[in-house]
Amino acid sequence: MARQCCFDREEVLERAMGLFWQRGFEATSVANLVEHLGINRFSLYNSFGDKHQLYHLCLEHYQQKYARPRLQPLLQDDAGLNQIETLLSQMCQEVEPGYGCFLQSALLERRQLDEQVAALSDQIFDGLFTALKHALEGAKTKQELGANTDTDLLTHWLVLQIQGIRALLRAGQPDRVTPALTQIVTFLRSQ
Repeated sequence: MARQCCFDREEVLERAMGLFWQRGFEATSVANLVEHLGINRFSLYNSFGDKHQLYHLCLEHYQQKYARPRLQPLLQDDAGLNQIETLLSQMCQEVEPGYGCFLQSALLERRQLDEQVAALSDQIFDGLFTALKHALEGAKTKQELGANTDTDLLTHWLVLQIQGIRALLRAGQPDRVTPALTQIVTFLRSQ
């Protein structure tokens, strides 16, 4: 008779995600995972596969639980500049110093080495672009932006700004982000 797991799978994914998020894929060993998660190697491999598979599960978990829900307000029918401002503000408030965005960290560390991370990052950027463009189009309809505003170009610019914010947060520089956010919002409101 096979032994049953005596741990909460989602809780273990959260904890593993936190360790990968903090240390990165390369600097996290299986021994680190076993110690941090409080489960033995057999349970780790039996429940999640190897370190590589667990990392992918953590990235998918992050995307489903954190990244996608954060974009949902931008996709609502009434979305506009307020929803973009809220997203930018949340990015800074919800992150511990030195952590930044888990997916951004994965992208920087593993995109060139891992096809699954590359595919996931493409999905994330496509989703971010779509959500931001939808909100900017809504802002244009609500006359929060000028009628001639190029929302495609402005969306590309915003994606670039967001990636810069994420990099600064990962580098433990939140004090540099706050003035940048103010400038981004001011710029958007002037379009």
